[in-house]
Amino acid sequence: MSQITKLNLDDFIQDQFKNNTEMVVRLNDGSIIFVDEQALDKNKMSDEGCSVKTFGVRYRVMSDDMKTVTAQYLIPNEVLSLAKTRGKEFAGLKLPVGILTNDQTPKFGVWLKIYPNFQQIGTNDRGEIILRDRKDFQPMTGAVINSNNTIIMGRAERLVTRLSKEDSSLDCAEADAWLKAFKILDNKDTLIRDYLCAGIKYCHKGNAPYLNLTTDVNFFDLQDKEMLDLRSIIQSRFDKINRTIPNVKIRSVINLPKTEEDFKSILSKLQKKGSSAKELGLPESYSDSRFYDPKNNTIASSNFVLFVPLAELPDEITITTINTDYHGEVKSRGVLSPLMAILSLVNVISAHAGSGVLSQNGTATTFTGPTGTGKTTATSFFAEKNEKFRRQELRRRYEIILKKQHSDLSDSDFQAKVDEVVAGVGILCQEDWIEIAEGDDGKWSFWPTEKSMYARTGGFPGLDFILIENEPMLENALADFGASGCKKYLGKVTHEFFPERIFYEPHWGHLLYDRSTRPISAHVFLERNAELDFFAKRVSAKEAVEYLLVGRTPSGKYEPMYNAYPDFSGFLMEHGIIGPKLVEAYAKAKAGDYSVIGAGNADTGKAVFEKLDIQLQLWEKSCEVTPPFIVNGAPGLFITQDVNWLLSEMPDIFDNWKHVTLDDYKSFMEKEFGVTYGPKGEWTHIEY
Repeated sequence: MSQITKLNLDDFIQDQFKNNTEMVVRLNDGSIIFVDEQALDKNKMSDEGCSVKTFGVRYRVMSDDMKTVTAQYLIPNEVLSLAKTRGKEFAGLKLPVGILTNDQTPKFGVWLKIYPNFQQIGTNDRGEIILRDRKDFQPMTGAVINSNNTIIMGRAERLVTRLSKEDSSLDCAEADAWLKAFKILDNKDTLIRDYLCAGIKYCHKGNAPYLNLTTDVNFFDLQDKEMLDLRSIIQSRFDKINRTIPNVKIRSVINLPKTEEDFKSILSKLQKKGSSAKELGLPESYSDSRFYDPKNNTIASSNFVLFVPLAELPDEITITTINTDYHGEVKSRGVLSPLMAILSLVNVISAHAGSGVLSQNGTATTFTGPTGTGKTTATSFFAEKNEKFRRQELRRRYEIILKKQHSDLSDSDFQAKVDEVVAGVGILCQEDWIEIAEGDDGKWSFWPTEKSMYARTGGFPGLDFILIENEPMLENALADFGASGCKKYLGKVTHEFFPERIFYEPHWGHLLYDRSTRPISAHVFLERNAELDFFAKRVSAKEAVEYLLVGRTPSGKYEPMYNAYPDFSGFLMEHGIIGPKLVEAYAKAKAGDYSVIGAGNADTGKAVFEKLDIQLQLWEKSCEVTPPFIVNGAPGLFITQDVNWLLSEMPDIFDNWKHVTLDDYKSFMEKEFGVTYGPKGEWTHIEY
């Protein structure tokens, strides 16, 4: 066996196929990463006493009726090491079954975006991965049940800020012209979806079927009572400033030509259908398009937004997205960015945050942080009902707490009390975006924005139960192509691709969930920085705002206010005015110099400052009433969720959480609750 493992796959490629790039896919130095098995000399393999399985993992492709094998491919074992050390060389390579991508953040690794005609059926008794070559599919269809792939899997390449309503109107006019053109070419009506988000009305029109579907799943119907009640509250706030509530119109156009040749081809097809560019309002030359990027000579994935001071916000805010059907991008730039601007007018915080109930008083704890710091985990960790050990551990702790508070109760009454308390703790409210508003009593509460959850699939609580019982919609479920470093997962969709997202509908019941508005008792700002000298600490309102302004991400980069969504954040990030530079620019703007924060343009800088400043002021005001905490998630997942719970339930211990080190915290949890942790912050006091 040791001799077999040293065999070189290249020695078993038939001579006539060694340089056939379609049959044998190689890296630049000749390393083989994918093989059509027709290129293999299987007689030689037999003579050497080894099988195809010796060299890697096989894809067996079956016909649509699953009766005929139409192709067999081999992913060599060497991919496991090559993908870890030379991932950049894999990016963009086209295989017979899909396209490779190299995901750099936060986990380095290579993944395979399987072509839409292939469906991953499973693994047979021989360890082969079965792909069905189906006839019925759409361009966005993904490899596993109810999954969809998007044109891009992250932020659009361009964010274009229009400084006048006239400029923005011209963008809208051209977008409408393209939609008319595609209606003619595709013989399909433009898709329109009306919905509510945090009480604000949205109209989404475009030619991207996937976005028409996701907005329906993620946001609220126009007649949703919860949203209409919230809208009436918002209306009363706008009445006080004597203006109507603005609404938002999003235009999403995909399939715009990437080249001059493609542009001419579209015009030619329109002419054959009896129409013309002039008649429709399209540009007569490619470079005349308002969406054309002269730096790259193409129409790239882009967002076009009206960027004006808050006082100049029109009654209808328009956003145009081009060549992207990624829901996360449209949700952020199209939905949540204008939402922040609108509600800033009536002193409401829009936060890239989640909220959950983690204390017996029934109030909410908010969790604010950039993607990857654990907002979803923080809100849902104790809410998961299928993996019962988490809820059982929570109950065990409350038995200890309540025994001290209710020592006079009989055993039966005590257990009933524990049941009552635990039923109201560990409840997920919202996991990605919330509105935070001050009430007439001076207390701050959160408002919901999303009907369903749109969250990272990897690590989602109870994922196995959800996938098998509900068939949720998945986005960008790519196959492992060496990312895990484990042959067991090679070639399979594992749901660990970091950009993969799940749409979870709370009525499925896997999580304890209640998105109704409720008061907030703690603000937690999530960091993940091993260099910090504390695990958790309560900070002043001013210090909390300083953390927000800097917005450090787990990778050491910066997102203003932990939030890349708003238009002003996008502008600041595009121009590199972030982190310490933003702190300096913000200070100058407060002193009246807007040029630095506006990247040299004082008028733009004033608008940027105004939008940023009002949110920071509101955060500071809220943190003066609601205690803010910084939690450093570097020590591990379980221990971080525990500290989130403990500061919510016991906000006065550790000298009001002045400066709690990891050792301080571990010592307290072991003494008070018998909880111990392993090297990665995992629980070691119970089996699970």
